[in-house]
Amino acid sequence: MRFVPALALLICAPVLACSQTPQLTYVLHYSAPGSERIRVSMTLPDAQAAPVTLVMPRAIPMGYGEQQFDRYVDPVLAFSDSGEPLPVQRTDGPRWTIGKAGARVRRVEYEVSLARMEREILGASDSSRVRPGYVGLLGYSIFAFIDGFEDRPIRLQIDGPAGWPIFSTLAPHLPAATGSMAAQATSFYVLADSQIAMGPKLQLQRLAGTVPLFVALYAEGEVDIDLHGKVGLEAMEQVIAYFGGAPFPHYTILIELLRPVSPDHRYGFSMEHLDSSTYYLGMDRGITSKSAAEQKDRERFNFAHHIAHAWVPKRAYGEGYFPFTWELAPVLDTIWLSEGFVRYLAIEVSSAGRSESESKAYRKRMLDGLRGIVAESPAFIRRMSLVELSRVGSTRYSEDFRTGRNLFSRGALMAAEMDERIRERSAGKKSFRDGMRNLISWSVRHRRAFRIEELPAIFAEDTGVDTREVMEKWLRPIEP
Repeated sequence: MRFVPALALLICAPVLACSQTPQLTYVLHYSAPGSERIRVSMTLPDAQAAPVTLVMPRAIPMGYGEQQFDRYVDPVLAFSDSGEPLPVQRTDGPRWTIGKAGARVRRVEYEVSLARMEREILGASDSSRVRPGYVGLLGYSIFAFIDGFEDRPIRLQIDGPAGWPIFSTLAPHLPAATGSMAAQATSFYVLADSQIAMGPKLQLQRLAGTVPLFVALYAEGEVDIDLHGKVGLEAMEQVIAYFGGAPFPHYTILIELLRPVSPDHRYGFSMEHLDSSTYYLGMDRGITSKSAAEQKDRERFNFAHHIAHAWVPKRAYGEGYFPFTWELAPVLDTIWLSEGFVRYLAIEVSSAGRSESESKAYRKRMLDGLRGIVAESPAFIRRMSLVELSRVGSTRYSEDFRTGRNLFSRGALMAAEMDERIRERSAGKKSFRDGMRNLISWSVRHRRAFRIEELPAIFAEDTGVDTREVMEKWLRPIEP
């Protein structure tokens, strides 16, 4: 009973500032079908004394790397209260200095080249894109901010071609708005962590669950949105049941099933966000009535894993995750927990609903796969502690996926052993799930990052079982 109300508090914590300060206004304009560019206009609530600094993100929350989105921004224009043009100077990093001393800055405009972004960023999950009849936008790849204004609330206006459906994860709605829509974000983080999709080839679906689930799908081939929705809803409900409640009022699964831009482009990674997750995949990952049960299991697991990130680390996080550093990827010590514990959680919920024998076989198969990754990893990685490996993975998790695979594998195997310890010593009355639920409740109460050394006590608070020995064992290098 104490846990579900605590989850409700997470809707405004930690990154949702729920501020009452004056709003900034962002207007996103996509002029016509086929255009390869968008224009973004930012209007400050009050004219600000120049100079001010415009910043474009390079780091992605939970992206464990950097993308130079500022490469695709040009031109940048600025205006005073009276509409007078102000000087703009590009400086070091992803920054522009706006105006000179004595002037007052009211509005900043810039354009983003979507086509160039998709051509040059090889990871599909890191790029916005424009395709015939469709535009898909990742907030952090198109929205800049005025330095010092990151915590201000934002009103977003989205203008697209006449008659085009427009969908935003900030304010999901069916039927979708056409031509124009508005949404609110309580901070720049919330705006940047959202997604926008529009166009006549966008498919939309709303499903009734514990919270409304929206499915936004664009496919360059034959798929079944009803099947994607069914599998996505199953995954969402399983994860909500695992945690005992939802920290969001609605959730969106945004799926793009794409034909490759080039042989060098990568399709297959997915990303998690506050109240949505994005899946930028090849057409081979589309679900149809002809898909085998194994394919549906794979996609259900992928959905469950990324949906669960809305709890960890989006709302219960280790040091370095928040406040987020937009210009440089932060160095993190706990990627093994964020990715590994959540992967184990996804194994647990994905094995639910099966017969006892099927559940055991599924769990064994998944854990054996993780053990294989660890056993087959290079010796220099096995000689790294999990904290060392996490720091390396902070900037190259997917770029050199040996680090990513080992982080989630060793973290998940730690979680599995902790679960076994808790179940054994509590005579089956408690499990790893109770520890994870308490981690969420602890984060609500303390409103800060947890430290690694605090984790055993956080888990023991609800389970009554000390798992410090297990954690310390897995934190050490696999090989001396």
